[in-house]
Amino acid sequence: MGWFTEGSEHEGYVVCVFADGMYGSGGRYMEIDLMTPEGRPVAHENEPGSDAWRPPSQVVGWRVACSCVPFREHVILDPLWTRVWDPADEDFAAGRIYAGPPASADAADISDREDLEPLFLDVWHRHIAPDLSLHRIRTLGGSLKELEAQLDEAVATARAGGVSWEKIGRAFGISRQGAQKRWDAVSADERTPA
Repeated sequence: MGWFTEGSEHEGYVVCVFADGMYGSGGRYMEIDLMTPEGRPVAHENEPGSDAWRPPSQVVGWRVACSCVPFREHVILDPLWTRVWDPADEDFAAGRIYAGPPASADAADISDREDLEPLFLDVWHRHIAPDLSLHRIRTLGGSLKELEAQLDEAVATARAGGVSWEKIGRAFGISRQGAQKRWDAVSADERTPA
């Protein structure tokens, strides 16, 4: 379960939480790679060059995390969803998730739970919302500048062809005076050789 943004450099994912405050990701087979709260992998103490891992049975909960570029910040987001051991105790609103019996490997890979993704995505979307707004402003600002340049060119062409300010204003939805005030300098620039 992972998510990417377009125009904003965030990668969201779910991390396992262990009782000692460490986090885990990348569940494979019966192992969950161990990492610090800052997102750095923990080296295996007995196997140099390999990452430390823990079994899924040690998972006590989950959180949404985000790798925020360009600073490569690893951000752990609230809330914490706690693992419950009885399916009857599962309650998303109360932050409790059932992920199989204690010896189960299900905790390593809750991505198969389609009912959980909306919960996690909601948290991540709130985290990235400011950056997405900035991306939208940049995109729309660029489009607006491009459209304004095209509009200025169309007005200059119309004026060069003898179209009155009254007709240009009407076409744009403003008065003759408004059109002349807005584009007189643009049409004058078009007439003046550089």
